[in-house]
Amino acid sequence: MLKISSKKLFSKWDLGLFIVLVICAVFVMPLLKKGFYTIYDDMQVARVWQMDKCVADGQIPCRWVPDLGLGYGYPLFNYYAPFPYYLMDAIHLTGVSYVESVKIGFILSVLLSSIFFYKFLRLKFSVSPSLLGTFIYIYAPYRASDIYVRGAMGEVWGMAAVSILLYSLELLFHNSKLRSKLLLVFAVFIFLISHNLTVLIFSMFIVGYFIIRFIEENCNVKKLKDFLIPGLLGTGLAAFYILPMYFERNLVHIDTLTSGYFGYLQHFLSLKQIFLSHHWGYGPSILGPGDDAFLGIGPIHFIIFIISAVLLFFNIKKHIKNNQDFKYILMPVFLVATFFISSFLAHEKSTNIYKLFPLLQIIQFPWRYIMVLVFIVPIFVADILNKMNKKLVYVVFSITLLSIAIIYFPMFKPKDWFPLTDSQKLSGEMLKKQLTASIYDYLPIVAKKAPDNVAGDQSINLEGNYEEILFEKGSNWYRLKLNVFSDTARMALPSYNYPLWKVFVDKRMENVISSGDYGLVTFMVGNGMHEILAVQTDTPLKIVSNSISLFSLGLLIVWIIYEKNKKTISKN
Repeated sequence: MLKISSKKLFSKWDLGLFIVLVICAVFVMPLLKKGFYTIYDDMQVARVWQMDKCVADGQIPCRWVPDLGLGYGYPLFNYYAPFPYYLMDAIHLTGVSYVESVKIGFILSVLLSSIFFYKFLRLKFSVSPSLLGTFIYIYAPYRASDIYVRGAMGEVWGMAAVSILLYSLELLFHNSKLRSKLLLVFAVFIFLISHNLTVLIFSMFIVGYFIIRFIEENCNVKKLKDFLIPGLLGTGLAAFYILPMYFERNLVHIDTLTSGYFGYLQHFLSLKQIFLSHHWGYGPSILGPGDDAFLGIGPIHFIIFIISAVLLFFNIKKHIKNNQDFKYILMPVFLVATFFISSFLAHEKSTNIYKLFPLLQIIQFPWRYIMVLVFIVPIFVADILNKMNKKLVYVVFSITLLSIAIIYFPMFKPKDWFPLTDSQKLSGEMLKKQLTASIYDYLPIVAKKAPDNVAGDQSINLEGNYEEILFEKGSNWYRLKLNVFSDTARMALPSYNYPLWKVFVDKRMENVISSGDYGLVTFMVGNGMHEILAVQTDTPLKIVSNSISLFSLGLLIVWIIYEKNKKTISKN
């Protein structure tokens, strides 16, 4: 009988990674049963449904969604990062329902975020500190709130993108292989198109981390090129989204994103909420410290961070005494500083910072800076424990594991559960609620107000007399057949006139204007039978942005061929 020793077995399999997967399985277990649950961002199923319409229609990249905004449509994916929805629609196209695709989207965000975070830590630390850091990272209550209370799909994928980006940066510091560079291209790409606010919140942290690692590794200009080329290619691939998102923001009402309930002044945390509160609830964020929600870092994470900070203090004293190179304490000092800066930005004392830099107000909820703490604490703890005695690491691991299991585990489940199917979720009042949700987000500037009722499945007669024989609607097009009895007729489509709608009457392009409180697509038609095709086309900026992404894809292919040929020549 063939015998395989455990040593040989685990030389092929990463036992630590297997443990991470088990820990993740416990986290996502509640999502594995059929049905769905109550979340505040209850538009995820409808968004995947709309993305699927775009893909089926060939509207790629998807920008305009036809049924949201109460059926008048709006340019959701021109401004709201699309990557998670492309991924969930890809899952749906394999035969999985929309409802189940959304849950798989949440599950994959946890799995990929945790796997890449563990692999990132393992490049720097031994197994035990890396496992402890990953465990602390996975079981941050903020993540439970994101998935089981808020349903913040973009945010959890933003966090996954940060994990992948950190791992790819660290991997490229360890080697300059082509696959490492390609991973960085991919990481930058998904980082930029997964969640806008995560990019805004984490950019300075990522830059600071990179600079310190560059100093630690004594890198030169040649090494900088290893990062610069993949970074530029990843950014170029994302140009189709990031350029229109930023430069076409004047085409929509973005003021609604920072006013009313979404005004940042209503969503600061108290010090107790940031560091010590362990109150769990399924309520919303409200003005003052009475939130029935877990929005801070939590007492376990805070206590273990403080203990590690004390150990860092003694470690610094040791460095001073032994006249050691200070660059080896740059990273932990940077992490401590970032921890307190991010905490400050979640507290009302930072109000003047938001006034001084108005761009930060788009964050809406200052407690989103807790996301940075979710990364800082496990990296910092793993860094400190990696320098400590193994027995101490085991003790800290055991105490932390037990504490989290007792205090935090009960939080990692939804408030309720319903045996919902796609047909139920996408019909009746449930559908109307999703069509209405965030109706003012990215409302085209031509609209004076949002609609009150669902748009009808027909054109709107503004003047004249005609019979509508055919009315068809796609993701970004309408096809009509009319018999006009009057000399002329003025009509509108049930869609906002967001650039660039083009209307062809009998293949001849007509002049399009905006009309009414909703700024509808409006045009004139003459007497007689007519076939009408209305198509929303790309603006010049979108065309340029798409071209940059395609050009970057071509450059990426050429670069891969060049790098492989260079490697072959060097071997010969």
